Parts: sequence; structure tokens; C-alpha cells
Amino acid sequence: MNKIKRTLMSMIVFLTVFCLTVILNIHLPFYPNEGYRSRAYDAIATKPQALVEGTQEIESFSYSINQTEDQYLASNDTSVNQAETDDDQENYLLSTQTDAVEEVLEDSTEESTQEQSRTAIMSASSDELPETIIASSSTENVSAETTEAEGPTTNEVEEPQPEALYSNIGISVAQSYVNIREETSTEGSVLGKLYRDSAAEILDTKGDWYYVESGSVKGYVKSEYIKTGIPDAELIEKYSKLRISVKVDGLNVREEPTTESKKLTVIYQNETFPVIELNDDWVKIDITDDNVNGYVKTEFAELLVAFTNAISKEEEQKILQLQAELRAKKETEIIYRDEVNCSAEDIKLLACLIHSEAGTQSYEGKLAVANVVLNRVKSSKYANTLKGVIYQSGQFSVAASGSLAKQLANFDNYSSNSQRLSIKAAKAALEGANNIGSRLYFHTYKLAVKKGYDDKSTSVKLGDHLFW
Repeated sequence: MNKIKRTLMSMIVFLTVFCLTVILNIHLPFYPNEGYRSRAYDAIATKPQALVEGTQEIESFSYSINQTEDQYLASNDTSVNQAETDDDQENYLLSTQTDAVEEVLEDSTEESTQEQSRTAIMSASSDELPETIIASSSTENVSAETTEAEGPTTNEVEEPQPEALYSNIGISVAQSYVNIREETSTEGSVLGKLYRDSAAEILDTKGDWYYVESGSVKGYVKSEYIKTGIPDAELIEKYSKLRISVKVDGLNVREEPTTESKKLTVIYQNETFPVIELNDDWVKIDITDDNVNGYVKTEFAELLVAFTNAISKEEEQKILQLQAELRAKKETEIIYRDEVNCSAEDIKLLACLIHSEAGTQSYEGKLAVANVVLNRVKSSKYANTLKGVIYQSGQFSVAASGSLAKQLANFDNYSSNSQRLSIKAAKAALEGANNIGSRLYFHTYKLAVKKGYDDKSTSVKLGDHLFW
């Protein structure tokens, strides 16, 4: 009987509390335990759509992850009033957790990231959960999706290589030179020569021949003598000739690569100078005329890159001629030897011979003719006197033709510049001035070349005569 009374009393108390709660709208505190959280999460994870539909009567709400569940419920009493049963209230609470979980999992595509988010939410109360967890989870997943969709990141994308400026330039690797020919045959006419380390622009390929252009020459070269595919930096460093052109009205040349250094000289717009050394901001140049090597700022100069070109047959002939003239100038420098004892008659005879043989030549040419006569006097092949050498049979044609005799007859009347130079050359040679070395022969240049005397190693040209 007492048990029945206690049961009835318990039911009456429960119903009374329940009715008062409903009538007075008293909100009982609700602290779900860990077991409840697990069941709630299981429900959200398995049937999220049903939970969303269970809250369709709620028109709008906001929920901060930094609020406790009690704070949230206290700030949304109107929404709670719309719940008609305890089940509806429970569904409402579950739906707010659903929103929080969905915010974390919204951008997630990886199973491991979802599990980390669940653990963070289930292991902390609402007011302890930092916003950075949700933000970082979402960001990481979006980044993962972007990477998968768009391919490699910026660091992994190879930048396009700049196009080589000299990709069509080839360098001669011949031991000395390679011929540029008119046809793709070793029997083809030679148009020019591409010397070792010289450059050519490759225009076309025909079998094992390159069609090239270098300087003024266009023609075919065997490809085995041309190196291609050389990087720009190597081409410039090893095979080019660097110069600078001044871009401003006046540019200071410094002793060292700094504006505080001593100023050596000034160079001017459009002047060009060879480069000795390149730095980032300064370039060292050679100013030959001033005997100065110094630095200028690179921003005020244009860098000029040039390669050694082929030479044509015509250019080669001019070069050979120039080389011969330079050698002749060097080899015909006056060197003094012992003075020769002579009389006034010897001076007159030698002067008249010089004017007969080289009356139209320069002083250097006249002096050379005089020394050929003296060299013969010293040689065992000829007579040992001046007169004996000049009149020796078969030696000087002017002696036999009468030309020398005519000059001797007119010697007292010598007054022209050419005549006076002939006398000066005769006296200088007898006094020891020698500009022809030990050479014994001379001839007019054209006739000497015709006879092949120009091939002799000792041959040297002076004016219209060749000496050897």
C-alpha cells in the first residue's frame, strides 16, 4: 500500500512540475552528457536531412560557436515556444549541433579531415571551440580541392626558358680554317675562308653541308667543321668581341667602379671602346688613344656584341697586301752599319745610278737601290769596288743602254727635288744608313711577280720595286 502511495505521489509531483513548466514557460536547464552527445552526433552523421526537416517551423536563427548551449537557448526563447513537445525541443537542439558540424565539414572532401573535425567538436563544449579550427579545416580542404582540380602549385610549374639570341650561330672548329664554297662539293669554287673560332649564321642545311653567311660571304661549308647549339653566355664569353657605345653627351671614366673614385677622363656620345671586364653596374674599357683603362656606369652605355667573320678571296688579297706592307715597313727600317770610304766621284756615280734606276721612287726606294750596290761590293759574288759592281756585265741595264751616261753628263745641273733626293740617298748609304739588309737584287714589281720572285721568303716591296 505504501509503495502504491509513493508511486502516485511521484506521478503527481512529476505532472505538477510538467504542467507548471508548460503553463509558466519555465525553461529547465539542459546539460547533455557525453553519451547524449554521442547519440546526437550519430543521428546527425546518419540522417542529417531528417533533422533539417524537423526544424522547418523555425524561420531564422543565428548560432555562435563561442556560445554555450544555455546561452543560445536563452537568447532564442521565441523559437523554443514554437516547439510543441519534448521531442521537438530535442530535435531543435540537435539541429543546432547539425549546423555547427556542417559548418566544419562543409568544404571537406577527405575522410581524415572529417574525423579530425568530429573529434574537435565532440571533445569540447561550445564556448571552448575556437573559430580558427573551423577556418583552418575549411581552408585546408579548399586548398586540397583546388590543387587536385588545377594541377601543380606555382612552385612546381616550370617557367618557360627564354629563347636563345644566337641559336642560329655556328662556330668554326677547323684546325686552321674551312673553305666556304659555291657548291656542296669539295670541287666547288672557294668564295672565302672561315677561320677557327669565327662565326657564321646558318641559313639552311643540305645533306652534310650548311649554307651559311658570314661577313660578305655566302656559301656552303661542311657541317663537321661547324659547332652549333652553343649557349648564348658561352658564345659571348668565348667567341665574341665586346664593345660599348656611349649613350650620353659626356661620361666620366673612373679609376675604380665607384662614383667616389678618381676621374681619369671623359668619353662622349657614340664613341665606342673595347670591353676589358663586365660587372653588374660597371664596365671596364680600354681607351687606347689616351692610354687609359677605366670604369664607366653600364646604364649610360650600350653593349655591342660582335663575332669574327669569314673573309672573301678579295678581302684576303687585301689583307695579304697590307701584311706585306707592314712587314716591309718593319724590315726596311734604317739600321746603320760601317761607313764606306769614298771619293766625290763615287758619290756622283752612285747618285746618277740611283736616279737612272729609281728616279721616280721615294727616298726609301732610292736608299734601297744604293744599298743593293753596296751589298754587292761586300759580296764575294761581285767586284769589290763601287765602279766595278755598277759596270759589271749583265748587272745594271742602264749602264749598257746609255741612260747612266746621260745622267752623269747632267749631274752638275741636278736641281729638282727628285734629283736632290738621289744625291741624299747616295751620301746616306755611303755613311752607313741601310734599309734593305743584305739583299742583293731588285726588279720592277710587276716583272718580279711575273717571274715568281715575290714567293721568296726574303722578298719585300718598296714602291714599284721588289727587293730580295
